[in-house]
Amino acid sequence: MDIQLTQILFQLINFSVVLGALTYLLYKPVLKIFDERARRIHEGQKAAEEAMETQNHIEEIKKEASTSLKRERSRMLKEAQAEAEAQKASILEKANKQAELDLEKKKAAWAQEHQQLLANSKNEMIEAVISVAEKVIGDSLDTKSQTKLIDKELSSIIKAL
Repeated sequence: MDIQLTQILFQLINFSVVLGALTYLLYKPVLKIFDERARRIHEGQKAAEEAMETQNHIEEIKKEASTSLKRERSRMLKEAQAEAEAQKASILEKANKQAELDLEKKKAAWAQEHQQLLANSKNEMIEAVISVAEKVIGDSLDTKSQTKLIDKELSSIIKAL
């Protein structure tokens, strides 16, 4: 077995050509594909992180808005209750004033009716006493003197009551 230098050289050139062709045709495109895939994965991870940050930020905004709405709702409810209490007090005050006015009117009407009843009963009493006095005396006294006498006696009776 002889070692032939030309064949080794030819095999070495052949190997180099195949290695160069494989490197150029397969290795570089595969590396390029791997690099592109790694870049896309990195971009996807970056986008996912940004989406998570955005989601967290949105959740914080929602919580703040919810808390703010709860505070606003509570404040509005307290204001409405205070306003309702004020209106209640106003309505009660008006109703009490109206009731007092009605009571005063009723008292005034009752007092007037009482005075009228007293005057009517006094006149009826005077007429009854005059007719009884005429029957007892048999003669009539003058109306003025009778009225004075009867008024005096009725006043003393009323005071006694």
